[in-house]
Amino acid sequence: ETLRDLGAGLERATHLVEQLLAMARLDAHPAAGRRESVDLLALAKTVVAEQAAIAEARGLDLGLLPGESVAVSGDLAELRTLLDNLVDNALRYTPGGGRVDVEVYRVEAEAVLAVRDTGPGIPPAERERVFDRFYRGAHAATPGSGLGLAIVKRIADRHGAHIRLSQPEAGPGLRITVHFLLP
Repeated sequence: ETLRDLGAGLERATHLVEQLLAMARLDAHPAAGRRESVDLLALAKTVVAEQAAIAEARGLDLGLLPGESVAVSGDLAELRTLLDNLVDNALRYTPGGGRVDVEVYRVEAEAVLAVRDTGPGIPPAERERVFDRFYRGAHAATPGSGLGLAIVKRIADRHGAHIRLSQPEAGPGLRITVHFLLP
């Protein structure tokens, strides 16, 4: 039991250090890095495949909804960090037996990257604050650093994208959409 607790503590510390390093890298370079054409659907497939084992271990259904290939101009490493953080947060806060869906689609002149979960959601009054560094919601029961969504917001801003947090159409949870202007 002690060894399991030690392993969990080490995992939390490692995650915190990774988040702090990601934020420090973003702060050190005010503009987005190397710009290239990034296929959001291909990126989503990669992230979902890499996080599938974590989802399975937590008893969650993680999937990529059918979508279309949409390319945006951006820094691939940063966009991967953005999506990794969104999926990681959804997996952390969704209770066992829940569901996390990732979706990529186009709406007029925008590419949209969406992550929906069946977790507790975020109360509307806290939705702007969750992008502040180290902010943890009043009812946050899951361990975390409060940096994940701050990193997401910083990367979105660097790519001229905007983020919307909303209640899913049906059921509990949270739906986060990141909207990128198409070239």
